[in-house]
Amino acid sequence: MGVRDESRRQVTAAIRAAARRQIAEVGGGALSMRAIAREVGLVSSAVYRYFPTREALLTAMIVESYGNLASALPATEGLAGAEAWRTLGRGLRAWARSVPHEFQLIYGTPIPGYVAPPETVPAAAAVAEPFLRLAPRSAPDAFGDPVLADQFGALGTTFPDADGAGLAAVLAELAALIGFISLELSGHFVGTADPADALYEALLSRQVATLGLA
Repeated sequence: MGVRDESRRQVTAAIRAAARRQIAEVGGGALSMRAIAREVGLVSSAVYRYFPTREALLTAMIVESYGNLASALPATEGLAGAEAWRTLGRGLRAWARSVPHEFQLIYGTPIPGYVAPPETVPAAAAVAEPFLRLAPRSAPDAFGDPVLADQFGALGTTFPDADGAGLAAVLAELAALIGFISLELSGHFVGTADPADALYEALLSRQVATLGLA
């Protein structure tokens, strides 16, 4: 790597780090290119040489956060379906609680004016993949709608051990986990189920039964 390339790599890393700190403090919606430039020691216009728009920087942060989460999910090789689901669910919650600003960036309130581009889709899919690999061959009755089977049938080549309805059931349960964690991080369980450990474990157990993983 040449001196120029190394310099660009270092400045890009500094911009990303400054953006990550700002997101942790004020959230993705308040991300300011001017503030990032000031922190990194650049003039405002110079930041755009590395990230042409604020949206491009947000996309880089979102893809990075999906990657961080995918890497943080525990391995489940050798585990039975029920324990694998619980292990993944616990790993998802543990990561979210350790870096709530990253979780909120990818799963929280939509950022006004920002539309996620196609490159975020594979990053999001990498998080869902280990859950989807646990999909049952026969879905719960509630997911037996032929529309769901058709909608998710295209995933059959990636997950040949499950039918479309089974994949739909897993995706719905993953959404329930994400919703639970979102409520927890936002403080909605204070005064009712705080700490929420027992309630989360109960949700995992219900999901194991619903998906037929027990």
